[in-house]
Amino acid sequence: MRLSYSNLACPEWPFERTVEAVATYGFDGIEIRLFDGEVVTPLLSQSSRRRAESALRSSGVSVAALDTSLQLVTTDRHAFLYDLDAMAEIAAQWGAPLLRVFGGSLPANPDSRRDAIKQAAELLAEAAPLAGYYGARLALETHDDFSSAHLVAAVLNHVGGSAGAVYDSFHPHRLGESPSEVLEALGRHISLVQVKDARRDPSREDQWQLVPMGEGEVPVPDLLSLLSSAGYVGWVSLEFEKKWHPELASPEQALHPQAQLLRRWIQALP
Repeated sequence: MRLSYSNLACPEWPFERTVEAVATYGFDGIEIRLFDGEVVTPLLSQSSRRRAESALRSSGVSVAALDTSLQLVTTDRHAFLYDLDAMAEIAAQWGAPLLRVFGGSLPANPDSRRDAIKQAAELLAEAAPLAGYYGARLALETHDDFSSAHLVAAVLNHVGGSAGAVYDSFHPHRLGESPSEVLEALGRHISLVQVKDARRDPSREDQWQLVPMGEGEVPVPDLLSLLSSAGYVGWVSLEFEKKWHPELASPEQALHPQAQLLRRWIQALP
């Protein structure tokens, strides 16, 4: 398993510094969500794309994934495919082998919900070859209304082997799904594992507080052990979401200790 980090951890840094941080703080690669602190979108300028390409090429840093904001549950299929084409082109330019997509929000009505899930699966099946044309694999994250590994697995089983899953360690845990349950559901579909830690906090609106790795209740060591036993050899990416949670520690304080802890856990695996 190789260790990367999401540059959500450093929203105040220029892109070049987020690349330099890979070596500085003990990682093997980077998961890209931001450019100069802002979310990467299909509208990213050509000059910014070239800057990022230059930084990545000159450093030799590997890219674990390029994370999009695209949602499969949409009323505009053509817009989704148009934006995906642009993001896949960026992924190819930066050497990203994986493009993350979200499922999105599902309607409450059971019949409408079933229809939306079916449409999401059909759109993913249609979009996967488009990403593949650029050498990238699409991966659906356990996130938002698709946080359940069982739901993500149902979508991917409809698609076949043309797309994968991003296993965000927190969201299935929040729903009560254990790592063994997630791995049983997603198994071969897992293309990237994002790890974060959190603890319950009833005073917060979402009932959870994100914390540094090892200070919460998300069973990341158990997850890593199960992944190792299953033969997983892909990326494990630290997702320390300071971009969305400014109360979290600075990257200068947080990245190296968490990289060291994850490295110890991985090296201790049989």
